[in-house]
Amino acid sequence: MFAIESFIKSTIMLFVTLDAIGNVPLFYSLTSSYDRLKRKSIITRSIALATAILLFFTLLGDLIFEYFEISLEDFKIAGGIVLFLVAIENILGLGGMRIKEQKDIALVPLATPLLAGPAAISTAMYSFKVYGIISTLASILVNSMIAWFILLKSDYVVEVLGENCANMLSKITAFILAGIAISMIRSGVIEFLKRL
Repeated sequence: MFAIESFIKSTIMLFVTLDAIGNVPLFYSLTSSYDRLKRKSIITRSIALATAILLFFTLLGDLIFEYFEISLEDFKIAGGIVLFLVAIENILGLGGMRIKEQKDIALVPLATPLLAGPAAISTAMYSFKVYGIISTLASILVNSMIAWFILLKSDYVVEVLGENCANMLSKITAFILAGIAISMIRSGVIEFLKRL
């Protein structure tokens, strides 16, 4: 059954792990070479894909992990490696060329692992077990709409800061992205060692 309290708790947990607000500068830095219309299209697609990923793992995550013998720690390490490679490309000035060639940037790295990363996926799976399927599915959909609205506002970063400051922000966020990636890898390795 649907319970308001369960829905609110699930929504708050998922909002924190999706971290749409924290991802605003990262989304901008990875899509800065596009015009506003194209950026809106990418953001909309990435939100849709992230939502699909969360729904998929909420319903089937345990079965998939068990079948392929994949742990959440493995997921964190893999996601961290992907983010680190993206960050290095941006820091070295290779990101713009690669992004233009990359047709699925909305999927990787925007939808996953930036939005629907290990933390969000594990939170959704946990919410399913604790709060039930209806509250969890509702919280995923609500958070997806909130994230879409927040990330659309990243377009205004350029207008507020100007092109030069926006380019500087892009480099800074690339370093932050590299730090997040290392943090994900470190967390995965530490948790894996603890299990041993």
